[in-house]
Amino acid sequence: MNMSGFIDHNDTLFANQSEVNLSDSTILALCDFIFYLTVALGIPGNILSAIVWLRGNVVSKNSSSVYLAAIAIVDLADPFFVIIMENYTDGWRYILSMYLNMVTVSLESLLILGFSVERLIAILRPLQVCIFVSRGIDHAQ
Repeated sequence: MNMSGFIDHNDTLFANQSEVNLSDSTILALCDFIFYLTVALGIPGNILSAIVWLRGNVVSKNSSSVYLAAIAIVDLADPFFVIIMENYTDGWRYILSMYLNMVTVSLESLLILGFSVERLIAILRPLQVCIFVSRGIDHAQ
C-alpha cells in the first residue's frame, strides 16, 4: 500500500497466481527451435517464391511481382545475417551483419509500403493504370 491511501495493485499482482517455473534453458531452447523451424521453412519458400515471381512472363504482365520478388529476396537474406550475428559476438563481422540486418528489416517495410501504394493507385485509378500498363507492354514487344 502506498502513502496516499490508495491501494497499490502492483504489490498484489502476483500474490494469488500460481507460479509457472520455466527455466531459462527451456525458454532458450524453445526460441532456438522456433528460429530454426522458421529458417528451415523460410529459406526454401522464399527461394521458390523469388523464382516464381521473377519469371519473364509474370514480371512483364504484373508490376507487383517485382515487389513480391524483392520481398522474398530480402526475407531470404535476413536469417543469414542473424546467424552471423549469433556466431560472431564481436568484431567487424558482428557489426556488419547487425547493420545489414537493420537494412533488411527497414527495406522490407519500405517494399511493403511501396507495394501497398501501388495497389492503392491501381484501385483508385484503374483506367489510368491499365492504359499505362498496356503502353508499356506494347513498347516491350
